[in-house]
Amino acid sequence: MIVAPWWQWTDPASHLAGQPVSPAPLDGRLSQPVFQKYDSPDLINQFLKDPQHCLKFVDDDLVHSLQPSPGPLLSKANKLLRIGARKLPDNSVVDQQYLPDGTNTRKIFLDTHKRFYLVTCGIHCDGPGFPKVAREKVCKAGFVIRRRTITPPSAGVEEIKPVLRTLATSRAQLQRVNQLTAIEQAALSTATGNDNGNSLQGTKLESLLRTRASLQALVEAEKARFNDWVTRFGVVPQLQGWLPSPLGLDKVGSWQQVDETPADLGLESSFPLYPLVADKNDPSHAGHYDTVYFGVLPTSSHDHDVSGRARFDDREFYEVRCWALRHLKPHDPDQPCPCPDGIFWSVPTRPYKLASHYDLTGTSNQPVTIQLPDLNELASQAKPHLGVGFAKPAGSLMISGDKDGKPQSPGRSSKFEICFIPIPLITIVASFVFELFLPVVMLIFQLWWMLALKFCIPPEIDVAGGISGEIGLDGKIGISADLNVDASIEASIQAGVDVSINGPDMVGGTDISIAGRYGVDVANTLTTSYSPIALANMQLDVSAASNPATAPSVTANIDFEPEVTHA
Repeated sequence: MIVAPWWQWTDPASHLAGQPVSPAPLDGRLSQPVFQKYDSPDLINQFLKDPQHCLKFVDDDLVHSLQPSPGPLLSKANKLLRIGARKLPDNSVVDQQYLPDGTNTRKIFLDTHKRFYLVTCGIHCDGPGFPKVAREKVCKAGFVIRRRTITPPSAGVEEIKPVLRTLATSRAQLQRVNQLTAIEQAALSTATGNDNGNSLQGTKLESLLRTRASLQALVEAEKARFNDWVTRFGVVPQLQGWLPSPLGLDKVGSWQQVDETPADLGLESSFPLYPLVADKNDPSHAGHYDTVYFGVLPTSSHDHDVSGRARFDDREFYEVRCWALRHLKPHDPDQPCPCPDGIFWSVPTRPYKLASHYDLTGTSNQPVTIQLPDLNELASQAKPHLGVGFAKPAGSLMISGDKDGKPQSPGRSSKFEICFIPIPLITIVASFVFELFLPVVMLIFQLWWMLALKFCIPPEIDVAGGISGEIGLDGKIGISADLNVDASIEASIQAGVDVSINGPDMVGGTDISIAGRYGVDVANTLTTSYSPIALANMQLDVSAASNPATAPSVTANIDFEPEVTHA
């Protein structure tokens, strides 16, 4: 049997820290191969040194989805309460939150997100005591990556769409109510000195518990409707594996239907598993207590199908199955097995989806700093330098701009030439174009939430002192608790309290207010369309990001899984 390694059989939270554990064979039999997460491409050496030492999976490692935000959506002045919301032409409001989708599906980040993963498993004999297999019995081991996909039926699709929407919305609401219930129970416990919040009575808590029960019933009812639809239309997920091109084309293949546990691997693409050989000089090494195999989980591939679609993308659900080939007699690993005794399969791992390339959490794990040139230093060195060479064939486009940025003298070159442009000059122009067109893009497409994505060090936006008193439990102004806060902030703005929207806000002789940075049109549109609460919350986010004490950190989610000691 191919299961999780022994240290994954026991929940460390169920044991006292430092207390040795004796893993229960029954728990091992019911386990599945697991993923272990790392923040370094040197994960194999880390694993060999200490197999248990890996990053903890947190909420960011769950698949998220866009879900409707809870009301209210508009202030009493009919302004948007969140910077990410927008009004449609019919005056309806689109306001969504990016939250875990409630399915508890694992999100796997990409190598470019500075996250790396191992597939780990233990191989045991299916017998009394669940003993580990001798490594000499394993001829080969590996794992396959499969996906489960569904082809919707030709009829009934419109019928199921509202069910899926209700399931997504109600799951998100249930998760939020669970959070509020926990907060309310903690608050009651603190207020009364009673640690058992569940036994405390309170009008708000009772209301939350009733709402939770109602949402749970709704989820169950909608899930029953979904299951009935699946049964009526015979919708069955299709298990697919990746098979290389039958023509032998490099990096070309296709997803084809495969059996769950075929008698042999056939042509299905597989990745290798390697044995963990414990350090003999370290008697406490976790590898001494199990026959552990591991392999690197690929998160990208150059493989594609004949239509050019990549083998892996962020839309499909994937799973891993580990396999091992047993032989009756040991043999040279470079030679074919003379006496194979069949292939053994694990149960599938927990399903997962790949993160998008542009996932904000992922890209934040590995920030990139581009040093802009110092104009004074460049001026003092001004003379022709080599840089990026542009080879221009005859007939290349030739154009220049006047002082207003209007194109002048368009045409084509008459001869071949190579022009060298120093990298600092290219960087200066690229930065200029970005700063010039960012407010234009925001104005044209009304993408004001872009302001909340950018922050500078030192702080670019200061928060008015009068606003800080209205901050809620989550560090934001509580828009759902009391909409009168909106009016009080509006009054403070009218009274002259600077919130760095209309400016000026002078720092070092530069106006860093929204109006100063992006123009009066941007500032006026923001104050016209968005509630002061929305603008203040945005400023709180940006100001906190600009403060070294509260700025985003690449180590924010670097928390390691607790380790256990074998008895």
